[in-house]
Order: sequence, then C-alpha cells, then structure tokens
Amino acid sequence: MSTAPDQQTPAAAPQERRPVVRPTRFSVNLLPEDVPDRELFTITVEHRGSGRYRVIRDELCSLGADGKWSWGYRWPGGDREPVTDAEQDDYHAGRDAWIASHQFDLETALRLAEQAAPHVRVMRTTAAQALADYLAETEHTDRAD
Repeated sequence: MSTAPDQQTPAAAPQERRPVVRPTRFSVNLLPEDVPDRELFTITVEHRGSGRYRVIRDELCSLGADGKWSWGYRWPGGDREPVTDAEQDDYHAGRDAWIASHQFDLETALRLAEQAAPHVRVMRTTAAQALADYLAETEHTDRAD
C-alpha cells in the first residue's frame, strides 16, 4: 500500500483567451494638428456597444440625428423622479427614444461628425473661422519670411 497522497492529474488548463482590442474612439476636427487649442474644436465619435456610436463634445453633449446638440434626455416631469408606473414607463420610453436618436452605426456617426465639425463653436468662433484665421496668419507669416 502506498503512503503517498493521491496524485490527481490536473484538469486541462482552460484555453487562454486573448484580450479583445478594438478602436472605440475617433477624433474629428476641421483644424490641422499644429493649430494651437485645436482640441477645443474636437468632436469625438465613441463606441457605445452593440455596434452603436455616439457623436459627442465636451464629454457629455451628444449630437442628434436632427443635427442639434443635446445635454441628454429631459423628462417632462422635470427634476423630480418618476413615481407611478405610468411615469416610469413614460420616462423609460422617452429616454429610449432619445438614445435611439443620438446613437448611430459607425458610418452615420462619422458622417454626422464631419458635417458638424466646421460649425463647432468655442466662445464666438466656429472651427471654420478658426481655420480661416489660422490659414491667413500662416500666409501672412510665410510672406514676411
């Protein structure tokens, strides 16, 4: 009789799973990379899951299918929480509709972001105006050399 403990064969190690790597954010900007403060005019297209993308500015402002920027769904009940089942249903239906109109397939999201890029406004200046100013300044500097 053996006094050695039972030696069990270890179960086969689970197959090693490699991490999934995918691009999830795209930067859209009318201005060349060497323009100072360029990042202020950046629009981001961000993956939201299930093949849907959101077009955003300032991390929270979303572009809708109508071309208007929105800070999020606003329930008609205002700041108070929905209380009744009917209010809960109304809130969730409205929020779902808002999400559906602010998330797109990648092609549509990129197209909308490109269309919006010249109109991004920082203070009173649009990206198109900032680009024109930059190009005029560059041209003036080139002539001075």
